[in-house]
Amino acid sequence: MIDSPFSKLRDVQEPESAEQQLGWFRGLVICVVWVCLWRISFVLEYAPFTSIWYPPAGLSFAVILLYGWRGTLPIIVASYITAFWIDGMYALDTELLALFVNSTSSTLAHVFSYGVGALFLRQFIRMHVIRTLPAIILGFLALGFITSLLASFFGVQVQISAGTLSIFNLYNDWLLRWIGDMVGVFVLTPLFLALLVWKTPMYSAWLRRLRISTQPAPVYRYAMKLTINLTLLLCLIVLSWWFENPDVAFGVFFLVIPQMWIAYTENALRAVLSLTIFCIAIALGVALFSLDESAIIFQFAISVIAVTVYFGLAVPLMLSQSQNLQYQTQNDHLTGVANRSYFLDSAEEEFERSYRNQFPVSLLAFDICHFRAINNNYGHVVGDDVLVNVSKYLRSELRQSDIIGRLSSNSFMLLMPALTHDSAQRFAEHMMLKLSYMSIDRLKEPLEIKYAVIEITQNETVDSAVSRVSELLQQKKIRERGYSANTR
Repeated sequence: MIDSPFSKLRDVQEPESAEQQLGWFRGLVICVVWVCLWRISFVLEYAPFTSIWYPPAGLSFAVILLYGWRGTLPIIVASYITAFWIDGMYALDTELLALFVNSTSSTLAHVFSYGVGALFLRQFIRMHVIRTLPAIILGFLALGFITSLLASFFGVQVQISAGTLSIFNLYNDWLLRWIGDMVGVFVLTPLFLALLVWKTPMYSAWLRRLRISTQPAPVYRYAMKLTINLTLLLCLIVLSWWFENPDVAFGVFFLVIPQMWIAYTENALRAVLSLTIFCIAIALGVALFSLDESAIIFQFAISVIAVTVYFGLAVPLMLSQSQNLQYQTQNDHLTGVANRSYFLDSAEEEFERSYRNQFPVSLLAFDICHFRAINNNYGHVVGDDVLVNVSKYLRSELRQSDIIGRLSSNSFMLLMPALTHDSAQRFAEHMMLKLSYMSIDRLKEPLEIKYAVIEITQNETVDSAVSRVSELLQQKKIRERGYSANTR
């Protein structure tokens, strides 16, 4: 059974299903895609060995997170391929032994850095340290920040050792590489994760457990939002090129507004996809318009916008979970009225308010007679229908200030502020008349309901008032039962 979107990460002793295994074909595809992404990043480079973003970083993090140490194998092969490719691309003519040593060093630096972050996150998920979407987002961003920092640091050290980078350019190149790697991780890891588990049971479990919405929305609206976002970005890039002033590029930070518009109005998958398209458009724009001086500004902007979008996806879920938790702690799960504890807490506040402001408060109790017999004779489904319908009828006549609660299996209690005993008595009689016309499917006998009404006295506690109305209701039931026996 799949217990979480990363259930494969939780129990290594369970036999892995087909979609959880990293077969040779999928490993080959990952290796080829990694090399292609690496080549794309070098097309967009604006300084030696430095690109505005580094897409392979996102793929490495996603693959290791999903497949563990086995995911490093295709990444290692791809890293060796690209290391030899770089030597030919820049015509370095490095000796074979030195080239092998340098490629091994760069491969280990990359795999170790992203392996640390991805395996830590994987372990946290397995051990239930982080379980909800907000917690996973926070852990992912923190570890992505650290792993990209490690990757850039070790990568620069390898280049200095190989003689391809001057130590005098260490600070600038390290910072640029770090931001580029971090952009690759932040933007592409979620997208690659979704693609790697696409159309598998793990994908649907991921969406279900993390409560990620995939509700379809009109595509034309999504396309319109993307068009507006990309048009604004194009205008900003053109202005940066026209004025030849790096300060103009700071306007890209304001484009977080249309990105958040997409994040709040579209599902999570579309929000992540729009972030990826936005990042690709920035990278192409910087390369095509040769905005080298503004590149680091755009890099930082992408990182900030990505973090903002992810938290924008998490906040509505956090609010929804908080509201659901609040509802569960305050309401009866079957009828939707207040549960006993919340009703008593609310009554205590209302009692104190009535004592201060000197207004009456009435307490009404309604009891469904012979409820156990209904459950035994007709089943619990019919019994549940009785409770739901009675609560529905009672709630239909309440004022906004009134409170209704289910205090036991078959009894409801109403708290009615600013209502005297006589007015509450008339309300109860009206409700009894209304309830007499209520019909329940499959219930072949008339429903018998008793009620009692009291008005609280000065400085009376909630417990004493509840006990008093309950005792009054019980006495009324005994009297009516005795009267019914005598008439027979």
